[in-house]
Amino acid sequence: MHVPNTVYHYCGADSFLSIVKGGHLWVSDARKTNDRQELNWFKDLAFQYLEMHSKSDKDIKTVFENLDFRFELVQGISDYFVCCFSEERDSVPQWAAYAERGAGFAIGFDVNALRIAIDAPLFDSRYSVPPGQSGSEEWSFARVFYGVPGAEDEQLKHLRMLIDIEPLFTDKDASTVAWEHIDRVCAFCKHPDFQTENEWRIVHNATHSAMRGGQSNDGTAEKRWRRGPYGLTPYFETPNITGCITEVVIGPACIDREAPEYVSKFLESVGVNAKVSVSKSPYR
Repeated sequence: MHVPNTVYHYCGADSFLSIVKGGHLWVSDARKTNDRQELNWFKDLAFQYLEMHSKSDKDIKTVFENLDFRFELVQGISDYFVCCFSEERDSVPQWAAYAERGAGFAIGFDVNALRIAIDAPLFDSRYSVPPGQSGSEEWSFARVFYGVPGAEDEQLKHLRMLIDIEPLFTDKDASTVAWEHIDRVCAFCKHPDFQTENEWRIVHNATHSAMRGGQSNDGTAEKRWRRGPYGLTPYFETPNITGCITEVVIGPACIDREAPEYVSKFLESVGVNAKVSVSKSPYR
């Protein structure tokens, strides 16, 4: 998986001020995003894949039946909260959708510094923790992938490999192995219609946090509430990320010539050392 040095969080002016002054990002309920199939997309792809293979493999048929029961009646998908970023530094669709139609900002974050600040492992391309890397079990960080229906992509092939092999080396049965992988990847898979976003995301697993008594390892996992574009939205705050900010891009609709100076003085006033630049997009 290619890892960029910087990812950008597009936001409006109010959110920009809140993030920079407060030093925290908000991870919001993943079911309150602009993707109606958020969290379910990879589950649906995996179920289609396993159902197809179950017709010729009795072991896969058993796994498929157990998974259906577990997801529908026992546990379901974990309660995930996300904060989204893009690899794109100056993207018209991002300005239009997430930054007050270009009147907002794109905050650039150093990827490695951000991962360390939130104590999150940086997942590899199979959404597993790479050897030698550690971090909280409640926070994770990775690139989103865009699953195409009917395509036996890397994620589905990896799922099949885990089902076949992992039970041989652990005390987990194949259905548990499959559920854990599907549940984890659900937090990072989106419909292919969104692939122009080139998204990365921080993910907080609130189900895991609740099992630990409602607090994450850093004590920040206190559920809060805000008004979102799709109604009342619960969210959590990340640990402090002020030191991870490396750049602020001013949106193309901010036509005030003094905007770079104002933003620079604001950053200086709160102790943030970051490059300030202006979008070159013709969008307005």
